[in-house]
Amino acid sequence: MVQIKESNMIFGDFQEDKIFKIEKSKLHNKIGDGIKVVEFILLRNVNELNFIEAKSSSPRPTQHNIIRFDEFIDEISDKFIHSFNLFYSAILKRNKAYGELNNNFFELNNSQAKLKFILVIKGHEIEWLLPISDALKRKLSYHNTIWKSEIIVMNDKIANKYNLVKSVVE
Repeated sequence: MVQIKESNMIFGDFQEDKIFKIEKSKLHNKIGDGIKVVEFILLRNVNELNFIEAKSSSPRPTQHNIIRFDEFIDEISDKFIHSFNLFYSAILKRNKAYGELNNNFFELNNSQAKLKFILVIKGHEIEWLLPISDALKRKLSYHNTIWKSEIIVMNDKIANKYNLVKSVVE
């Protein structure tokens, strides 16, 4: 079983053959100049890909912080889209996967795959999650329409209920 420590959270336990640590992959290191990626990609349930990004905090969309909030949304959106593109470039053999992708990822039924972009923010209040979720959905609406992908924003407590986050590190 695999655990990933990121943004003061421990993600896991995941089966090793169902996780692709894209952020630390040779594929990302080789192509990565200017390419932003999520922490990891999880093959979850039957035919479901989760692109997981972790943050220890985020700006709130207040009058004094709107520019930083918009930059944050742009950064997370880029990470989701770049990760999606990099992953599928390997699946379609446009770029070498360097033996890092388990066969489970190649056996995925891509015409039926559920694509979920998940942002987990440590310690965030539940009422702070909705503005982030709404902004990401607006920003990625074209992708959600084309690929029928889903955006999910949660804190570590919710992520724990969904067996994504095992524990929090202080």
